[in-house]
Amino acid sequence: MYVSDNTPPLFRDFFSLGQSLSPSNRWLKLSEMIPWEKIDRVYSENFSPNSGRYALDSRLVCGLFIVKYIKNLTDEETVREYEENPYIQAFCGKIHFSKESEFSVSMLSERRKRLDQKFWDFWNSEILTLLDEQKFFKFPKNKKDGGCFLSSFFCALKARLFRS
Repeated sequence: MYVSDNTPPLFRDFFSLGQSLSPSNRWLKLSEMIPWEKIDRVYSENFSPNSGRYALDSRLVCGLFIVKYIKNLTDEETVREYEENPYIQAFCGKIHFSKESEFSVSMLSERRKRLDQKFWDFWNSEILTLLDEQKFFKFPKNKKDGGCFLSSFFCALKARLFRS
């Protein structure tokens, strides 16, 4: 089952101690460029609206995919980065900082397998293009991988889909 949390993040009061995040942070600026509602529509098509456990919110999952892509991290490193960085948590739609994540490291690989070809086509054509054009993060020269997001997974999936 999938239920979206389209609550806009309020960066004021992100910490329970009354501290606030800097609106000039590059993660917060990037979050304003991402078409979260469009991602949510395409993402939610992969889940049943009336049965099963609740799926994690699209902004959290896809935010982690973006962090993984931008920083070129493993799944484990991506989760660790999320747990340690309040700006990345805010980027992923969280309102209050939490030292622990509400998901396991395997969630990212499970979601990559669960999301269909339509989602990955959308991701590659719209989201990766946006990320490659944004000015807040600079990618290393070897970041380009022929257009395949999570190239080993996606290219293997593509090969499997077109083999039969």
